[in-house]
Amino acid sequence: MTHKILVIDDHLETITIIQRVLQQQGYDVISARSGVRGLALATKELPDLILLDVMMPEMDGREVCRRLRATARLADVPIIMFTAMSEADEKLAGFDAGADDYLTKPTEPGELVERVKALLVNVTPHAAETVTAAPMAAEEGKILSSIRTHNIQEAAPAATMDLPLKQRLIVVVGARGGAGTTTMAINLAVSMAETGQPTRLIDLDLVQGHIALYLNQKVTGGVNALATLSGQVIRQQATRYLVNYGNNLQMLLAQPNLLDHYPLLSVNQITDLVETLTQSGHCVMIDAGRGFTAANRPLLERADQIIVCLRPERVALAAARQLLEALRATLFSQNMLHAVLIDFSGGMNAPKSAIEGFLGHPLWALVSLQPQELAQAVNKGLPLVKYQPEAKAAILIRQMAQRLAKTES
Repeated sequence: MTHKILVIDDHLETITIIQRVLQQQGYDVISARSGVRGLALATKELPDLILLDVMMPEMDGREVCRRLRATARLADVPIIMFTAMSEADEKLAGFDAGADDYLTKPTEPGELVERVKALLVNVTPHAAETVTAAPMAAEEGKILSSIRTHNIQEAAPAATMDLPLKQRLIVVVGARGGAGTTTMAINLAVSMAETGQPTRLIDLDLVQGHIALYLNQKVTGGVNALATLSGQVIRQQATRYLVNYGNNLQMLLAQPNLLDHYPLLSVNQITDLVETLTQSGHCVMIDAGRGFTAANRPLLERADQIIVCLRPERVALAAARQLLEALRATLFSQNMLHAVLIDFSGGMNAPKSAIEGFLGHPLWALVSLQPQELAQAVNKGLPLVKYQPEAKAAILIRQMAQRLAKTES
């Protein structure tokens, strides 16, 4: 089935060029020359991806994006915004409105195709639906009416992205060492925070302690200090050990402990810690190390979302299959279990369907990380989504974070 792409732009020439480029790639492309018409067409056609211009009369692209995100059937559709302006503030405003990616005009055809492919790699095409012209006209009328009301009420505050700000627990665990667990936890947490969701990133890989190393952070206290406290004191003081990292993100870090120089949290201490930090509407992202252990079992059982990181090698896939089987057999029905394949070599030979058949579980995402880009980000002490925000992997991780932010727990 072919992916359907909706282009919303008030310039006919731009629409014509984009249609030609994407149709040559086999996509089904439809278009609208205003935000109002675009919203109505999106409701009718349910596109798999939307290309949205920022500067349009009557309703600009950011407002269109906010309304798309507030519509249940369209809330998860990937959106690429594009404009003639390249300022950082302009891009940030687009992301705040709910965009998954941003392109600056004029855009090279090759770059456009690559961005579209990156966002559609894990999107299943919608089944075709038929909506008659009358409901579509009625939808346009409602939108126009709301615009008129909005223009009259000039003092009303600007609309914001409608994302659920509620507590949830997301646990990232590796099938084995070197699966990219810490990289995924860091970049998902940073991307989640960028959506406006207050987020806390906790390093509970009590042996490696890699989050502080990756981000070049000095650990003073942190998890290791909490291991010396009683459960009651942890509940009272845990938030004092958090460190701020940019907007909406706090971190609880750990020292590397390969030689057992530091005390370890007990299962009860971990439970008290997580219960405390998931309060007050925060999303808590945990790097739980690897495997299904006595230490991380309470986390996995309580998690709203579990992300299992795996590699495309034979031994790693066998370990991932065992871990997924154990989790499915143990966890409760409300736990959402996601398998994420991380390819550091770019040489994955087996097709996605074969890997899913071997695992007995669908792949939620397939992330290809370039070792050189990742090494440069670590050397700079930055998450990949900050160091190379336009890299394919960064775009995909932001999309994953958007999905996690919108998922009801």
